[in-house]
Amino acid sequence: MRTECFFFVLSFVLVVGCAEPLRPPYLTPELHNWPETHQAYQGTPGLGLHVFQTGTLTLPGRLVYEGGSLFTPTELDVLVFVIEHPKQGLVLFGTGLNPEIADNSEIYLEPVLAAVGKAELEDGQHIVAQLETARLEANRVTHIIMPDLRLDHTGALEHFSEAEAIVTTTEHAAAIEQTGLGGYLPKEYDQVATWEFIDFGQAQPLGMFVDHQDLFGDGSVVLLDATGMTAGGLAVLVRLPSGPVLLCGNLAWTKEQYVYTRLPGVVFDRGGWWDKVWRLKKWKELAPELVVLPDHEWTAVEAVLTEDIQLHVFGAEGEDVKLKEQNVKRQGKGRQDLFTRYSLWT
Repeated sequence: MRTECFFFVLSFVLVVGCAEPLRPPYLTPELHNWPETHQAYQGTPGLGLHVFQTGTLTLPGRLVYEGGSLFTPTELDVLVFVIEHPKQGLVLFGTGLNPEIADNSEIYLEPVLAAVGKAELEDGQHIVAQLETARLEANRVTHIIMPDLRLDHTGALEHFSEAEAIVTTTEHAAAIEQTGLGGYLPKEYDQVATWEFIDFGQAQPLGMFVDHQDLFGDGSVVLLDATGMTAGGLAVLVRLPSGPVLLCGNLAWTKEQYVYTRLPGVVFDRGGWWDKVWRLKKWKELAPELVVLPDHEWTAVEAVLTEDIQLHVFGAEGEDVKLKEQNVKRQGKGRQDLFTRYSLWT
């Protein structure tokens, strides 16, 4: 059964790979609803961002990047971003892999998904356990923003039964109807009690993006339409005190995907993804203060830490504190120097 599934996946990928090359779009170099200078930027006092690594996914390179090798594996970190809000409690951006993967990933993933790639999670590495270790109480989680409803984001969703799950209407419909190659596992979200469905129909532009929605009405956490990789993806702008941070979601799994606009190997709307990733690049070019964090690369996040971002290293007692101390020292040179130092993101 596993062999049959693999050859089905192989056939599907080879057919998808026959698409025409795309040209960079022309984008008017104008930022919407954005401060003209970084000095005019106003963050949200008391807002912080925590980053956790909750296992890994190993996929054929061809599924990660268009033109990649089907027989060369690419390992992706499964990250969970936790926004600590002074009034709204904890807001999760994705929930990582399901704890059952630590026991038997192949059985949990089911035949088709197990044939596509490998998911690995150590005991106690799931986000619920790591929140407890970090002294961030799970009962403080009030909202969970879903970049999409694939298994790398939905694994612990039902463990937060009191939280409101935020997803686009189109992504929810796609996830309910599809399994297998879509990367969806309905058993991970079919018991969710409270959904908030996002529809960007009447939204206004922000930065270089066409649509946005202010989640709490205070400008602290802003949802962005990142549809492309899946039927209804979300990215998030977090206005930290020290500067704005954009969480890419499935718009950019890795730094390489964003910096070099490397098309995903399997994508729902190829042209839609292409347009949005170029908008992201242009936004960063016009606003160097914007910190861009890819969804599946720990080292890329570590490289652009600010004093408001804390990494929690699984299984390394005190390492998150060490990283925090190193990061505070960086701030001695000033924020503007920090942005210049990391201009490689443009």
